[in-house]
Amino acid sequence: MRIVLVRRKKPLKYGGLVVALLSLLSGIFVFTIFAWLIGVNPYPVVETIVTTFIFPGVVKDFIILTLLGYALLIAFKGALWNIGAEGQMHMAFLVSIYITLIVFFTTEKSLPLYISIGVILLSIVAAVAAGALWGGLAGVIKAYAGVDEVPVTLILNYIAYFIGDILVYGPFRGKYVYGYARTDLIPDPYKLSIPVQRQLSGNALIDTVTGYMAEFATYAVWLVALILVLILTYWLLNKSNIGLRIKILGSNPDYLVSLGYDVRKTMVLTFMLSGAIAGLTAALYYHGSLYRIEYPLEYNTASYGYLAILVAWLSMLDVYLVPLSAYIVSAVILGSQRVSSLPSVREAFTRLQLGGAEMAFKLLMFGSIP
Repeated sequence: MRIVLVRRKKPLKYGGLVVALLSLLSGIFVFTIFAWLIGVNPYPVVETIVTTFIFPGVVKDFIILTLLGYALLIAFKGALWNIGAEGQMHMAFLVSIYITLIVFFTTEKSLPLYISIGVILLSIVAAVAAGALWGGLAGVIKAYAGVDEVPVTLILNYIAYFIGDILVYGPFRGKYVYGYARTDLIPDPYKLSIPVQRQLSGNALIDTVTGYMAEFATYAVWLVALILVLILTYWLLNKSNIGLRIKILGSNPDYLVSLGYDVRKTMVLTFMLSGAIAGLTAALYYHGSLYRIEYPLEYNTASYGYLAILVAWLSMLDVYLVPLSAYIVSAVILGSQRVSSLPSVREAFTRLQLGGAEMAFKLLMFGSIP
């Protein structure tokens, strides 16, 4: 008997959703088999990871990774492999720090609402611009020098790290940090998160529901921004001339030339749009959760920019599936952190599940993409 694999002529109905879910289940299966083979009881580990999918603490990572997933989705649609979301985020951090801790720094616990909103909006706009410019720089190098964007964006990540490290050690170093190499905390009037207190009822279902409500309330501004980015990304890619150019760039650049468009300008614009969303994400993260930057800079973002690459790919570059893939990745990462507290279990070992999911995704996508 011979088994033959052939590519589908038509895409699988709900193929993106099926692939994402099968990737998750396959990853858990691969992890379980591996744990069993080396003599580790996989049950408590798998139980912890599975319960993480209904754990309210996943909300913060979910929103951040969804936003970054959309940032990379735009670039990937144009076959531009933007690996530089980390660097774009860090350049955005730096301009937000400059605005909130240098230009408009205050020790007051409260300010008039219009001042707080004005400074926050200025910080967000500046962060978006910084992310767009840093992304655009990669686009210029790709378009006009012909250098592959993968090493370019990776190098720009480390340049951003080094610039940030120099600034945190120098002019951005805080006055109230007790000798540590880090910035001061962002002033209270510029914080975006809304702390929500809740009491546990003792009922698991009720506590889970109220936990999710509390988390979404805490990051309500992030959630609004996420909805706006989802709508704008959908409109950009499906209803606008720019989105059409991006998709043609990803499939047939020569056809784009025949239509009279400049391929190089389209590349730069695509990178700038991708970087702008990464910059927006950085500003929201800084104002709503991070509150300060520490040395070394690369440890401030929990590698969100790199995890978002998996989010974008796991979504099959489908606008609607980015939130699902972001939730899966967020839950697996948080689950690995929770599992690391179990006896004789290391976090690196639990991340085998994420690797298994990625491997399964690469195999499954062969039969689901036309």
